[in-house]
Amino acid sequence: MPGLNPFGLLTFHFGLYQLSVALAGGFVGAYMLKLGFSLPAALVLYAALLVVRFGLRFLALGVVRRLGLRGAMMAGAALAALQFLPLMLADIPAWLLAWLLVVSLAESLYWPVYHSAAAVIGGASRGRELGIRTAVGALVGVLGPLVGGMLLSRFGPAAGFGVAGLLALLSVLPLMRLPEIPAGRIPDLRQSMRLADRAAIATFAADGWMASGLAIAWPMVLFLALGSHYEAFGVANAAAGLVGAATGIACGRAVDRGERDRYLVLVCVALAMSFMLRVGVSWSPLAATMANATGAAVMGLYVPVLMSVVYDRAKRSGAAYGFHFSAEAGWDIGAASGCLVAALLTWGTGLPSLAVLPAALGIVGIYCCVRSRPAAVAPALPPRIRAA
Repeated sequence: MPGLNPFGLLTFHFGLYQLSVALAGGFVGAYMLKLGFSLPAALVLYAALLVVRFGLRFLALGVVRRLGLRGAMMAGAALAALQFLPLMLADIPAWLLAWLLVVSLAESLYWPVYHSAAAVIGGASRGRELGIRTAVGALVGVLGPLVGGMLLSRFGPAAGFGVAGLLALLSVLPLMRLPEIPAGRIPDLRQSMRLADRAAIATFAADGWMASGLAIAWPMVLFLALGSHYEAFGVANAAAGLVGAATGIACGRAVDRGERDRYLVLVCVALAMSFMLRVGVSWSPLAATMANATGAAVMGLYVPVLMSVVYDRAKRSGAAYGFHFSAEAGWDIGAASGCLVAALLTWGTGLPSLAVLPAALGIVGIYCCVRSRPAAVAPALPPRIRAA
């Protein structure tokens, strides 16, 4: 860590934290299925988690005002490390509820601050930085599933979740060296609601709706298609991570060259094809694995295109934390709604692969929200909300 600039420290933290997520967090849905939850029940559980997270973000706002932005992000990462203890006992309702509350509070603290930091730290080459972050996440997505699948299948949940918790705690160390995050003053509840960026909320809602299929339902569909084997699931996700790393770097460079709108059209078409593949191939383990790798390549293109728009708007707002606090409420609403619709469709048809289908509607929302407009500039916030 010595000699790392703020962007390097944030990226180092992101790599460690995402390794924890890839090593165990990515297996949570699979673990729920192993515990005996049906796919519709697991999707309803995720929807409940998102609703609780939406409510707890108002409690989290008070914590952030007390601890500051960097302190709140450190607290969120440390709290996320504690989620794995109740998770291992999630077949007992009281421990399942405890897990849901811990995860909800940890994420409501962590993600708005992290995205605020990513928006204001760096930004001179937004596309390159997002490409690096996407590539780091994708490469971590190679190692994490391989190790996580091996630990869970050979040594059990205590080993897999224990290592993931340790990595989440270690990810706090780079944050201790990070300077204060210049993301504007922290608004109170009334200010956060009055100054919400509606375009950003709509963008995040569309992304959340789509994530309900791609990031929540699909991993469980894939796990079922692979015979509910942790190691096979880990290998499939590792192969997908390798593909996603390459496309993330390429797309980031294109964004810096001013080609974001051209890539947006490509991404939307590729997303539509990815949904079709995922819906139609879950009957075959090989076909499902190939669809998973193809989807990862598409996500490597998608993330830099989407987040370059979001981070630029947040930075121009002058109050990046307030921007993300309200915008990510849209993500929770979109993802929770998508999970409930997916659960209903899967329960009604008995076909697991259809769980990803409703999320395809999010492509339209993403295209409408992300494409360039002459007036697409985040509103300036009053001086009392800006950083002193």
